[in-house]
Amino acid sequence: MNAASSRHLQRRLQLAFGVIVTVCTLALLYYVAQARQHVGADYTAMVTDVVRAQQDPVQLRQALESLVDGAAPPPLERLEALLWRIPRRIESLRRQLHRSDLAAEDYASLLEELERAADRLPVLEATVARWGQNAPEARSTEALLAQGLAVESDLAWAYSELNERLHQASADQRRLMERLTLAVGMLLALLVFAVGAVMLMLLRLHQQREAMRHQSRVDALTGLANRRRLQEAAEEAFARRQRHPSPLGLILLDLDHFKTINDAYGHPVGDGVLASFAATLQHQVRRGDIVARMGGEEFAILMPESDLEAGRLLAERIRLATRAMRLSGQAAGHRLTVSIGVAEAWDDEGFDGLYRRADQGLYHAKARGRDRIEAASTPRLSQAAKS
Repeated sequence: MNAASSRHLQRRLQLAFGVIVTVCTLALLYYVAQARQHVGADYTAMVTDVVRAQQDPVQLRQALESLVDGAAPPPLERLEALLWRIPRRIESLRRQLHRSDLAAEDYASLLEELERAADRLPVLEATVARWGQNAPEARSTEALLAQGLAVESDLAWAYSELNERLHQASADQRRLMERLTLAVGMLLALLVFAVGAVMLMLLRLHQQREAMRHQSRVDALTGLANRRRLQEAAEEAFARRQRHPSPLGLILLDLDHFKTINDAYGHPVGDGVLASFAATLQHQVRRGDIVARMGGEEFAILMPESDLEAGRLLAERIRLATRAMRLSGQAAGHRLTVSIGVAEAWDDEGFDGLYRRADQGLYHAKARGRDRIEAASTPRLSQAAKS
């Protein structure tokens, strides 16, 4: 029962530990997946916008050169679209940078450079507008190129620097998230270790408690049940008889002249004889019978589903087996005998009454010469004797 209880608790703790490990593992995997998906997402979006914006100065230079070279048709509409789009890109990037985790000092100078380029755009727009007029004197190639290349240079440098810094910030954030992921994994591992340690401690405490409980109900010398365990088993048996009436027998046994063995050969030899006798009893009884050492050389057998006659038969087998025992060592020449009292429970009595009558039978067996069996009377026999 002790081992079965410990195995049952161990299986439950192992199942609980497995569930905890599984949940922690799934939580860590989910965290890693989400971290990889979302880490640097803001920077990735800004880098994408910056890469698109980097095409603006390139397209501006190409459009200006085409216009100055007299391309047909003149790329005036493309220039106007670029000049309209560039300040809006700069404003969008400015808002994204303010919302990001970047320190303001990391991008303030670049924003100033972009804003200076945006401040030049109205002048460039005016020059492009005059260029579109039909009057040749309204066109100024030098002014158009100078203004356009200044804007293009400022934009190209600022976008290039901003792109590099955003990539660096994204890489830094990924490294930080990797460290955080490692820290979270270590915390979960510590949690699992702590839970496992607590569960192991609970299992050890349960095993120790069951071991102590087992020891409190078992005779240390013979390994049989002790008086306390016999009392518990008897209470359980009498409780079952109340629900389902059935016979219940009790045998009390006492080794004859056992004191002479201790006196002649010493207590270690006597302990060996008791252990051998206990093994003989265990060999004779049924699986459901409870064999107990009551103390000293006195033993008891509780026999569920056994009447007085079955008790007598078992007692006789034990008496003969005891006489046939071959002792070892210094006590090899000694022959054991046992006195036995047998009783069957009455309908209206408890264990104390049953024990008292079996003890009376044992007393009579001792008084009438030992190495014999005396059975206590049944209610039917008692009533017949009175009449």
